[in-house]
Amino acid sequence: MNEVFLSFYLKANRIHVFADSLRVIGSPSNICFMLDEKGNTLILRPYPKKDFHSHRVPMDVYKGKKHMEVNSWKLCSMVADMRQWNRTISYRVPGVALPRQQICVFYLNRARPVKPE
Repeated sequence: MNEVFLSFYLKANRIHVFADSLRVIGSPSNICFMLDEKGNTLILRPYPKKDFHSHRVPMDVYKGKKHMEVNSWKLCSMVADMRQWNRTISYRVPGVALPRQQICVFYLNRARPVKPE
């Protein structure tokens, strides 16, 4: 299993998806997130098309020319409410990549605040 990370920037309602997480699940063109009922885990997986459930991955992400960021007030709000996170700070979330299943599982209950530099 590969260790992967995801960051939530709650002030901006933005989620930073690390390129390594995307590469290990097959460098998909579109992704979706799946949140469990209790808000403990978030799954990242490829999605077959662009629609209201998915987010397009710019191909420049795989070339190292661009970052993958998802702007989602709804997802950030849901996670912040479920985990009782402080919305004025950012969080780094650890996870594991499961290449055979083509998913990354992020453990929201293990999130740590991102320290400002």
